[in-house]
Amino acid sequence: MLRKVLKTFGTLLVLAVSWQLWVILDKPIDTFVVEGDMTPAERERIQVALSDVGVLGILSTDLAEFERTLESMGWARGVDIRRKWPNKLVVNIRKESPVAKWGMDAYIAADGGLLQLPDQYPNLPTLRSSVSNPQQSMEVYRLLQQFASRQALRIMDLSESAEGEWIVEFANGLALHLGSREINARMNRFLSAYDNALREKAAIIDYVDARYPSGIAVKFLQEQNDPVADSTRSSVNEFALNINQRSLSGI
Repeated sequence: MLRKVLKTFGTLLVLAVSWQLWVILDKPIDTFVVEGDMTPAERERIQVALSDVGVLGILSTDLAEFERTLESMGWARGVDIRRKWPNKLVVNIRKESPVAKWGMDAYIAADGGLLQLPDQYPNLPTLRSSVSNPQQSMEVYRLLQQFASRQALRIMDLSESAEGEWIVEFANGLALHLGSREINARMNRFLSAYDNALREKAAIIDYVDARYPSGIAVKFLQEQNDPVADSTRSSVNEFALNINQRSLSGI
């Protein structure tokens, strides 16, 4: 009986000492150290996110809750938080860089995931779609850009209509209608025409329509020379290019 009482007393003593030690070591957190290549806007977003999490002591604060809060910002793909006694939390964030813009407000990562970024990236291509999701649109963009790179063309806008038809706009201002089917073959036909006949005329082309079985149609913009005419108006000259004969007609 005495042995049982002593054992119980010993257990309670250990718990009491452990609790006292916990209280002594559980210092209030007063500093967050953020590691990683962050922009000023990203650091501000992090501060706002951290302020929404309850901060207790260095030991009693739930680090998993901090990590979930930071990951919910929409652009932090990897978050690691560690304690630095007596009063600091060190936050390391591995952020995802955007490769394209999605619509007006969001961005897309390389894997097609959506990012909500606090900064603006004006030089990225813009993707829009009424049918495909961001991942599918990114796959189409990567494929078409791979083709376009053969002629040193850069896609700056890729959109899909409600009917599933794709339209490409390049950095030189030229637009290309690919439709909803056989976009690989149609892209190749356009690139062949671009290499053989359209490269030097790109500045005066309104758009190219590649939705044809064996050729393309090109719509030119031609400035009016009439001084009486409105300077903002333009006339349209169309021609068709037969890919097999590599000849222009209608000019």
